[in-house]
Amino acid sequence: MRILILYTELATYVLSNFKHLLEENSKCQLLFFHYPVNKEAPFSFDSLKNSDFIVYQKNNFEYYLKLSTEFNPDLIICSGWSNKDYLKIIQKANSKTKKVLCFDNQWTNSLKQQIFSLISKFTFLSRFDYAFVAGEPQKKYALKLGFKETQVFKGLYVADVDLFSRIGQQKLSHKHVFPKILISVARYVPQKDLKTLWKAFINVNAMNNNSWKLHCFGQGELFDERIEHSDIVHFGFKQAKELEPYILESGVYVLPSLYEPWGVAVQEMALSATPLILSHQVGAASQFLNSKNGFLFEAGIQSDLESKLDTLMKMNDDELWEMAENSYQMGLTLNHQIWIEAIKNMLKN
Repeated sequence: MRILILYTELATYVLSNFKHLLEENSKCQLLFFHYPVNKEAPFSFDSLKNSDFIVYQKNNFEYYLKLSTEFNPDLIICSGWSNKDYLKIIQKANSKTKKVLCFDNQWTNSLKQQIFSLISKFTFLSRFDYAFVAGEPQKKYALKLGFKETQVFKGLYVADVDLFSRIGQQKLSHKHVFPKILISVARYVPQKDLKTLWKAFINVNAMNNNSWKLHCFGQGELFDERIEHSDIVHFGFKQAKELEPYILESGVYVLPSLYEPWGVAVQEMALSATPLILSHQVGAASQFLNSKNGFLFEAGIQSDLESKLDTLMKMNDDELWEMAENSYQMGLTLNHQIWIEAIKNMLKN
């Protein structure tokens, strides 16, 4: 089995799925085309057996076409539809090759999406056999684009279940006083709306005897505009494995995004037995958040976030640990085997 992966920005959780696939099928061969590492999220990657990685650069299409043709894949996985070179490779691929479109765009019913859905069968979308999407909000979009129910698979983004479930098990097996620490793992960019989180936290924490701390992990263009406060610590970017000791001592995860198609960190934190406070724009909330493991608030509305934080800070330890256990169970609803089975079904159908 040969799989060509046409990707934008690789991350450790993406490679974790392929690592498990290679463990199950030792004869599988992988060829990755991918963008250079994002400076705002400089993930480092472990090498994978039977895999080659090619960094994509513009104006070199013939080279990529030659490599892909010689590789002669059984399956091509294409990340989104913005890269025209990737779409040309799809177009020129062997007719027997299964072609999969991956995306995390949510259906918003915008005018642009409505028009796109109307003309989709006359565009590049007709070249794809399947859509592999993050979750239910994305599946709705895939169906609007003309993919049939049998052509759409959910579960595109899977957290490193081995790593984060181990953290969750450790937390739940050593329950004591619930850690009064909020954790945020997000890039310091406008769409994450971290300023609203910082302001809301400072206000609500003051009303609750300043008994909580907020630990923030990430970097980006707004890092120099961060709010400095005695109860807020900015740690900068950390690799997934480096986060483990910090997550172990954290209580609740907060993601205030104004725009978040999915958010793999949500599953990572759920698996880590961490209750969740998410904005309504976070796509992953559709799978990993319910009334038993956290709160949903209106994105960009500081007063709503303050209300949810205040409710949380007034809960007792038993209530918070029950939410932590429920988060862990929600995190387990998506795993690497579900992802692998989707790939197998695409190949055999």
